[in-house]
Amino acid sequence: MWERTDVAAKDLFEGPAGRLPIAIDSEVACDFVPKAMSGWSEKFTCRLEDGTEIKVKYDGPSDYKEAYGVVLGTRLFWALGFYADRMIPAHVTCRGCPEEPFVWVSEKQRRPVDDKGHLKSLPRKAHVGTYRFDVATIEESVDAETFEQEEHQGWDWDVLEDVDAAAGGATRAEIDALKLLMAFVHNADNKASQNRLACPRDATATDASGAARCERPILYVHDLGSVFGRGGFTTGGTGRIDYEGWKSRRVWRDASSCRARLSSVGGFFRHTTLKDPVIGESGRALLADLLGRLSDRQIADLFRVARVDRLGLELKDPEGGKRPVAIDDWVRLFKDKRREITEHPACPNP
Repeated sequence: MWERTDVAAKDLFEGPAGRLPIAIDSEVACDFVPKAMSGWSEKFTCRLEDGTEIKVKYDGPSDYKEAYGVVLGTRLFWALGFYADRMIPAHVTCRGCPEEPFVWVSEKQRRPVDDKGHLKSLPRKAHVGTYRFDVATIEESVDAETFEQEEHQGWDWDVLEDVDAAAGGATRAEIDALKLLMAFVHNADNKASQNRLACPRDATATDASGAARCERPILYVHDLGSVFGRGGFTTGGTGRIDYEGWKSRRVWRDASSCRARLSSVGGFFRHTTLKDPVIGESGRALLADLLGRLSDRQIADLFRVARVDRLGLELKDPEGGKRPVAIDDWVRLFKDKRREITEHPACPNP
């Protein structure tokens, strides 16, 4: 789940290289594909000129802010050496597209599709045309084959107890560092379907019998859109990418025992399995070292590439008024929260 990396050398604005030849903030044109999609945040499938289908998350009418959050979460996890998908901020022009495409493709709408893949009934905002989504994010998943017995199966955080470092798996320090990082960004929406067990395509092999074998299976968090807010029962509004919401959540629930603070989304209804994890000293020390290597420039680039300044967030000033939240405000808050980890006394747990 983690590979040693040169954190200080990472370009958090450009992000990781990938298979899609799409640059940051570029103009991308594609054709709408009426493919059903799960979840609550706005997204749709689109086909590029070369036939490649891409998943697009866009800034729609909801307050989930997914197009912003997935960039923040994946960029930070990648920079620190944890596996994460590549997210490309872009401007997407969708041809043959409904005015509100997610209403078409949401599984929750239960819209029937005919043999040609066309929707049989038209929901609201169904006028088809060419629409430009100024704030959009194109998702490029980790180049790996997912292991699952059923769709969106994922893995519960409880199963990390079974990861065997002696057999080549992640160490306790790496596991605890990941858990603490989840608490740091306050990713409360951490149910099993958000996570992936996969085999990188360059790690597949064939044994003597001809059976496929994975030489280096990986565990990673696939959905990192619910970050940098206060979390809680629901992650809309202040639950994600909210300056005041994130500021209100300390990293530790109980600093003396190193129990991190991580609220559960939807309680037991959403099967969240990572809540207020107890962190060992090796994990705290590892994450403290990684976070400490990030420069002010890198932190600023993280929030800049995610376009958080487009959200119109405000904070209270000393005179009782309000002003827009600036990138510098996010940088200062990030560093304040980082100090809760880097300047924390050694944890009592191994």
